[in-house]
Amino acid sequence: MKKSKKPLIGYTCRDEMIDVLQWLIALSIRLAGGTPVRLHPKSPKYNTQIDGLVIGGGTDLYPPLYKLDPKPDYEYDLERDALEIEWLQRAERKNLPVLGICRGAQLINVRRGGSLHMDVAKAYENAEYPSNLFARIFFRKSMNVMDSSTLSKIFKSKRVSVNSMHKQAIDKVGKGLVTCAKEDNGVVQAIEDPDKEFFIGVQFHPEAMTYKKRFRNLFENLVRSAKS
Repeated sequence: MKKSKKPLIGYTCRDEMIDVLQWLIALSIRLAGGTPVRLHPKSPKYNTQIDGLVIGGGTDLYPPLYKLDPKPDYEYDLERDALEIEWLQRAERKNLPVLGICRGAQLINVRRGGSLHMDVAKAYENAEYPSNLFARIFFRKSMNVMDSSTLSKIFKSKRVSVNSMHKQAIDKVGKGLVTCAKEDNGVVQAIEDPDKEFFIGVQFHPEAMTYKKRFRNLFENLVRSAKS
């Protein structure tokens, strides 16, 4: 396949096409100057040479991956887990820029030996957020961005308002990763590998907030790093 002049940015998602957030990820990549490549269990595209990787949000990771028991009657997506683990390993071997979103940030952390809180409301005080459809679209909470982090250079702000669509959160941070943003109550909102040019996991969904420049900057920095 002839390589596109624009960097190819793979983004992982579930098999179903009816998913607004995956559409927004693809749009965000295009707006940032990249060419999105959809990667999902039925079409993993392992022969495609991508230049950067976005691991999207979705269902909870299978808890035995971080040594906890699965929730009863919860439908996990083991095929997607396997797909994303494979692509993350490939991206790390090739030193590609990586952005993990929500579930994606949690996967990055787990693959580095970290763990997750399966219920953020039980793990932290003042962490019960509204979860109805209106709130998932419009509710915002504040996080503190750590000085000198890659994320702080991208956002150019120490205090940032983000959306809230998650029920789980990072617990123990994985090897080689650092927390680069958290809420006042202690909930981790972003992690990164400070030894890499661009290797970031965010608990929020920046693709749903690209009407603000700082969140477009996140995708633009990913694509810029992919070009180099």
